[in-house]
Amino acid sequence: MKHYSVLQVNEETANARYIMFSSYELVKKMGITLTLDMYKKVYEGDIEEAENTAETLDAIFVKLNVGRKPEDYKGHSLSVSDIIVMDGKYYYVNGIGYVEVKFKPNTPKTILIFNERTMKRERKNFKTEDEANAYYERKKSRVTLACEPSERVFSYVNEWGNRMLVQKMY
Repeated sequence: MKHYSVLQVNEETANARYIMFSSYELVKKMGITLTLDMYKKVYEGDIEEAENTAETLDAIFVKLNVGRKPEDYKGHSLSVSDIIVMDGKYYYVNGIGYVEVKFKPNTPKTILIFNERTMKRERKNFKTEDEANAYYERKKSRVTLACEPSERVFSYVNEWGNRMLVQKMY
């Protein structure tokens, strides 16, 4: 028997709507860097081991898509952008097949912040997204978590509560 876990995109994560159900190539093309804290565990189980890793991953895909799902399964059907963790490796469910991805350990990040009132950007360091949100709450300005500097697209909430998408030009 082979033990595995299934991770799905946490909908509260910045850029979640661009990651969910997107191929690995498209996520990379958008400039989004995947991190483990963007995902939440929705299932953990065991499956009969197949001849090779690809066949085992296919068996997991079938198990979580065809017929009745296990009772303790908490997510949607296994889909593109989900991660299967097996033998300490992470496999991104792609449009066709799987892509092994390597996640770096969670380290402090430099995050780009956009202040709509002054139309300025600034960089701040936070260890977690929760710390960043607490900072914005204390600041009481129209600032929202944007994105890591390596990303090309970020979103923010304007003063009327609309989520705006901005593409960095530098």
